[in-house]
Amino acid sequence: MLNIKKILPAVAANVSAAFSEILLMASAAWLIASAALQPPLSALSVGITLVRTAGIFRAVLRYCDRFFSHKIIFQFLDNLREEIFKSAALSKKISNGEMLHELIITADLMKDFLPHVVLPLSTAALVTILLTYFLFEPLRFSAIIFPAIFLTVIIMSIIFKVETADDSEYRAKLLDFNDGRDELKIYGVKTSLKILNRTAETFGNSNLKSQTCQLNFDTFTNIFIAAGNCLILFKLSAVVGKIELTVWALIFLVVQEIFSAIPNAILNYKKIRHVKISDDKIKIADTSTNFAFEFRNVNFGYDFPIFENFNLQIERGEKVLIVGESGAGKTTLLYLMTKILTPDSGEVLTSGKFAAATSTNYIFSQSIRANFEIYCENISDAEILDCLKICQLENFSIDTEIGEDAAKLSGGERGRLQIALALAKNPDVLILDEPTAGLDKNISEKLIAALIEDCNKKNRTLIIITHDLNLDWRKIIL
Repeated sequence: MLNIKKILPAVAANVSAAFSEILLMASAAWLIASAALQPPLSALSVGITLVRTAGIFRAVLRYCDRFFSHKIIFQFLDNLREEIFKSAALSKKISNGEMLHELIITADLMKDFLPHVVLPLSTAALVTILLTYFLFEPLRFSAIIFPAIFLTVIIMSIIFKVETADDSEYRAKLLDFNDGRDELKIYGVKTSLKILNRTAETFGNSNLKSQTCQLNFDTFTNIFIAAGNCLILFKLSAVVGKIELTVWALIFLVVQEIFSAIPNAILNYKKIRHVKISDDKIKIADTSTNFAFEFRNVNFGYDFPIFENFNLQIERGEKVLIVGESGAGKTTLLYLMTKILTPDSGEVLTSGKFAAATSTNYIFSQSIRANFEIYCENISDAEILDCLKICQLENFSIDTEIGEDAAKLSGGERGRLQIALALAKNPDVLILDEPTAGLDKNISEKLIAALIEDCNKKNRTLIIITHDLNLDWRKIIL
């Protein structure tokens, strides 16, 4: 989860800051208690200097603690979000709601691992070891009370269970109503709001119950820690003087604060332990094949089989038309080709790079030029215009703002822009899913003819998936 070597500076700074706070409290207690005995002025000067020095060190070490912790957290959060985006890009199993939840909730939980789990537990453990060592001389074996308090708090926090409020149903309802907002505008929102309110109320009550339970446990734990510290002070009162007892009393005030963070650290660990970032990985293709695409004994299905021992070989530079009725498995074949889906068994082998234009491709709500630059950073205006010309969009200005997901374009224009964006990648294999959808026969024939001409020039493999039988595909492709 986190690299141990990278978090050591943060742990060291946090522990040092805790010790500097203990030193500050101890020196302040000694100064206050001894001042009443009217010691020599030189002794008071030493005490004042020690308090000031401890205060400065505490401020500096707290700053170092924040600096190292935040630096590590932000770097970790960037890497985590990158992994979430990769997982979402490589898997159709991640819905928009799930991805949003991982980016916001899951990432927020994971970034708390260092400051709210590692640092509190490591600091409490090291403080326990050090103070037990110093308590052993005056208390002997009674000093074991201190580590016993630490271990008991750990064990109680591990054993304690509180049901975390499940927000999945509430999130699902919100996302569902958001997707159907247009229909709700037409038919009214009164009934849907009642349903949403009931779901929100159920979640709110469950959340309040879990928070109350956690608060009660935290209160009990603090009382237990305070009682343990008082017991140690009681035993110390019999073997040390008043000044030393005052010093230990203020030290235990710091210890109370350090130990009180243990239950929350354990709780955070329990939450993080069950977090799983979607990690569907794209299967690395075996590029040893001599074909543009090769399916070897591929088996794939959902609740029922789609492909069984499926074999297919597509030559480099070949023009292939895949025709079938709706539901025949054309889109599944496309997803297997582009590695969005991986086969249950068998292999999907490719050579060279490929690009695909499908009805699900997202178009960013910027200009046409900006969309090309997202996929191809250093693409020139001339190259953009060439791709647009092939796709029969030469009359469009590349600075045209096209709206969210190309809302300002017609369905046919949007589909052709998707093809142009795929062409900009200069792929060895171009896969088109329903490229003539929403187009009349004249534009369809011009588009396919221009694509084939471009593919012939670059010896590019062209795979077209369609159920449009209005065109004489054999005549166009051949």
